[in-house]
Amino acid sequence: MTSCAKAARRAVQSVSSPILCSFIPYRVPYEKGLQLQEFLVNRRKLARAELRAEQIPIDEPSKVPEHLLHAQKVASTDILLLLEHSPVYTLGKRNDVAAQAVAASGLNAPVIQTQRGGLLTYHGPGQLVGYPILDLGPMRLSARCYIDRVQQTLRDTLAAAPIHLTTQEAPSLEAKYTGIWVDDTHKIASIGVHVRHRVTSHGFALNIQNKALEGFRNIVACGLPEVQLTSVEEQLVKRGRSLQLSVPQVAGRVAAFMGNVLNRDVEMASNSFLTYIPKNVDGLAMLDQVLVDGKQVFV
Repeated sequence: MTSCAKAARRAVQSVSSPILCSFIPYRVPYEKGLQLQEFLVNRRKLARAELRAEQIPIDEPSKVPEHLLHAQKVASTDILLLLEHSPVYTLGKRNDVAAQAVAASGLNAPVIQTQRGGLLTYHGPGQLVGYPILDLGPMRLSARCYIDRVQQTLRDTLAAAPIHLTTQEAPSLEAKYTGIWVDDTHKIASIGVHVRHRVTSHGFALNIQNKALEGFRNIVACGLPEVQLTSVEEQLVKRGRSLQLSVPQVAGRVAAFMGNVLNRDVEMASNSFLTYIPKNVDGLAMLDQVLVDGKQVFV
């Protein structure tokens, strides 16, 4: 058994609180998705600092005085955001001169520098993006083991009914090959995470519909010129089958399998905790504002 597998088994007894899952039902501009992640991460950071100042253990609710119960809840709440972005290109932390040159040459969507791992990639409609905001400490997971668990989540989702799509290990152990592969030259999902003070952000992007592939035609994704990005729909058609699931339906399956892989319960976040407010832009419902416990995220 690998050290990552042992860590996952230990997590059964370590974490009793559920992961709160929320699918955003509107198209999400990348900047707003980034701000929402930062808001939730910073909210946890402030709550943890408040508890530390009072020398209160974060993971022991029975020892928290009443006036700090809300801070304890915020500090210990893990969240999984699932969504579709408006078309955007993002650059990871690793230096990629070629990708920067492509970005500078002009693309038909915004190009944004991020703090996630990985290289240049694309997000857009038809692609399920997941942002787990999890504290790895109570689960006793290293960053490497966490990435392994995200990969396993996506593999399990694709292998299960009704998709029944077989995947394989990455063709190389180099970091730029991190993701989900259907064969040595076709990648179906990308993974790029950021971990700070044990709390994760950024996450994964799973290409579901063929329209998710349109933005990859203009770039060398993830610094891999020999690799083609593929989608669930494309792979099923090659096998004489059709895609029967929508992006939100796949999102629900991903959330369930993440719970299984991390040995955690998963519950849907209430509308009072995460409230999404849309606006109409050229006939599309776009995310305009988010309220977290009634507090506006975008000022």
